[in-house]
Amino acid sequence: FFGGLVAFRLYRKFGGDTRLNDGKEMMDKMGKWALNSMTVFENKWLLLKAEYSASIYENNEAQQMYKASIKVSQDHGNIHEVGLAYELWGHYYSANGFEADSNNCFKQAHVYYTQWGATAVAERIYHNHNLGIASTPVNTELQVGNFKHPRELDW
Repeated sequence: FFGGLVAFRLYRKFGGDTRLNDGKEMMDKMGKWALNSMTVFENKWLLLKAEYSASIYENNEAQQMYKASIKVSQDHGNIHEVGLAYELWGHYYSANGFEADSNNCFKQAHVYYTQWGATAVAERIYHNHNLGIASTPVNTELQVGNFKHPRELDW
């Protein structure tokens, strides 16, 4: 999964059909896996599709896939995957000159990574993107609300 994300990122930065093909191969593999376990692989497949679409300049498709990946990640309680999708969407917006949208995505990534407990990752995003948000648990809880992992839900 991460190899595919890296391949698409390197393709956008340096070019090279091998990188694009490597990313697409991982995307196709993830799509097959998603058929067997949507809970585990669907959001990853959608995120790879977003990155692929961004790589081939299909901007509308890319945005729809980022949104879909975030929704599926939220539906399955994968907070870290929500953070990753927002982070990559932020990079997409930044590369296309949409700084306000980019900052909003990075702020969301910061919130979800903090909620998940990945404080070092959250701080990296905070500092690398000059986010003007408070980095406190109270602020995070207010932004995330009562987002619960499915294991924590009262059935």
